[in-house]
Amino acid sequence: MRKLLLIIVLLAMGCKSNPDKHIEFIEGYWEIESVYKDNQLLRTFKINSGIDYFKINADLKGFRKKLKPNFNGTFETSKDVLNFKIEIQNNGLFLNYIDNATSYREEVLEANKEKLVIKSNSGLVYNYKPYEALDLNQ
Repeated sequence: MRKLLLIIVLLAMGCKSNPDKHIEFIEGYWEIESVYKDNQLLRTFKINSGIDYFKINADLKGFRKKLKPNFNGTFETSKDVLNFKIEIQNNGLFLNYIDNATSYREEVLEANKEKLVIKSNSGLVYNYKPYEALDLNQ
């Protein structure tokens, strides 16, 4: 019986996701596909006028910036930048934003080449897909 319990515990520990593996996929250009709250779809986005750009430095500090794509492949950007620091706590990956007036955090639930899923403090879950520029030559 003890051996069985030990095997179950070891399997459970081995199945836990390592949040470190998600960090490399956060950086880049992302557009929101959908927003959920309490597992209920609030909104889907077929076309986005803005995208989010995430940049992460070696010290696990970075920033998030809103960009507006132009038809010629360039971006318009505002002067607004959200600085963050990545932290891992209780097997979770968090973006801790520090602004002059405010601080808050978001949890990265999933990050890979195909998707980025972020949960806000208020329980909103944002599903992102990689940004792809419109090809007007088709």
